Amino acid sequence: MALIKKITLGFVAAHHAVTNAFQSTPVMGYNSYNQVSCSPSESQMTAAINAMASRGFLAAGYKYIQLDCGWGARDNSRNASTGAINVDTGAFPSGLQSLSQTARSKGFTWSMYSDAGVRMCDAVAPSPVAGSLGHEAADAAFFASLNAQYVKYDNCYADGPAASQNAPKTARTDFPTRFRTMWNALQSVGISGMLVCQWGTPYSSPTGLEGPNDWTRGISTSFRLSDDIVTGFSNVYRIYNEAIHIAKSGLIGPGHFADADLLEVGNPGMTFDEQATHFAFWAMVKSALMISTDVNALSAQTVAVLQNSDLIAINQDSAGKPITLVQRFTNDYDIWIGDLSNGDKAVLAVDLSNKTRTLTVNFSILGIASANVKNLWDQSTATGISSYSKSVNAHGTLALRLSSVKSSTASAPKINWAEAEAGALSSGAAKASCSGCSGGSKAGNLGGSGNGTLILSNILTSQATQSVRFDYINGEVGFSFGTAENERLASVSVNGKAPVTVSFPLSGYNWDKDVYANYLVQLSGFSTSSANTITVFASGSGFAPDIDRVGVLA
Repeated sequence: MALIKKITLGFVAAHHAVTNAFQSTPVMGYNSYNQVSCSPSESQMTAAINAMASRGFLAAGYKYIQLDCGWGARDNSRNASTGAINVDTGAFPSGLQSLSQTARSKGFTWSMYSDAGVRMCDAVAPSPVAGSLGHEAADAAFFASLNAQYVKYDNCYADGPAASQNAPKTARTDFPTRFRTMWNALQSVGISGMLVCQWGTPYSSPTGLEGPNDWTRGISTSFRLSDDIVTGFSNVYRIYNEAIHIAKSGLIGPGHFADADLLEVGNPGMTFDEQATHFAFWAMVKSALMISTDVNALSAQTVAVLQNSDLIAINQDSAGKPITLVQRFTNDYDIWIGDLSNGDKAVLAVDLSNKTRTLTVNFSILGIASANVKNLWDQSTATGISSYSKSVNAHGTLALRLSSVKSSTASAPKINWAEAEAGALSSGAAKASCSGCSGGSKAGNLGGSGNGTLILSNILTSQATQSVRFDYINGEVGFSFGTAENERLASVSVNGKAPVTVSFPLSGYNWDKDVYANYLVQLSGFSTSSANTITVFASGSGFAPDIDRVGVLA
């Protein structure tokens, strides 16, 4: 304990200046996991450090070198004197101090990894590497001795060392206590940054389920919003859908950023355009930008994506505000917008059709009359325009920065709302209580084996084609790699016409209160002279979301 106290006193002053940095912008750097899984080595990490420096990444803003899982001794051992996890000297014969010094000598900041369980996550199950649970002070002191300034803190083996206890994904009651213990230990030795890596798993609080955007406030500087990313665009889409409600919540920003996991840019499994979309979204939603690939093997074209100074500037903007979804045109495209500190707007349009086509952003949907535009991919500009169009490849994007923005003077539309629970519910669909819903109730169980159905009648509106507003709940979190897309699909029909398949992304974790309000769905076929019906049921054999209410233009 004497050694721990000595290290604590020595490093508090040295790390004091880091606090403000972690309250301002997302981290950028390199992490070893996607390149080598839990098998890093001294030679591999040295090569990564050298490549990050020589290929211009430090100069571009990628500051952190983070050693992920696999650095600990593979016999679950701890240092007899300090109590800290022993280093795997086979993989790191010179120890970690020299590796940290190598990184810092080139201008990087050192970052470490551990786990809030009895063992670390590892590619081998059960893991042979000790975790930090019950030893937080000793491990925090060790990290401080390495001059670490940021720690990724994982969630494997929280209940014990058995293989079946590897990666618990059910809601838990112990998240705040386990993670706060390490947070306090890190703070006491002057380490100001911590990522809570719990894969977007909800906390079972006394008042119901809470997502990490709620319960991690005050006990970390960032939190993982999803399960691990792996190769393939479907995994980007899975995380992308999980980020929608978190970005909308207003709970993230400086000092509390949502981390969408490591970048897959440079790894196999995605086209170049999909990788560019992946990067642009991570940058604009204010995720950490952690490169995790063989940096030496990156093509010049891929390096240009990762070092796009305009997107990095948006990621590092001092306002720290993520883009939020404006509207999803199902199976077509999404439009996002976010505020920047100088009054500019970040805009992202994402192709969901998976084909080469022209994307158009009409600024009226953004509440903007006109603006100057910079295309952040090709650097082209336009002045004083009210819409922007450009051809993109499959799953490509329009990444735009709008300046000299003139807001629209159009008044807010008047909406006629219909409470879903007051509609006709059949085939198993049923009214259910809902504390977060407008009328205290919702329509649930839409779909399933009985194909539960909701019909809203006597709907009066002034427009035949319009963006209809849905207030809904989808709390079905999907963790599986590549198979769960964190959306529920519904079929929506107007006046008995052919139904439209609508994607409703995850709205939160609590089916009783996590309502996504004013989700816009483009529908046509309304009569402007007589009453209309809107029918909602599931698309396929699954379930549609629960519906609170539906609003049309008066």
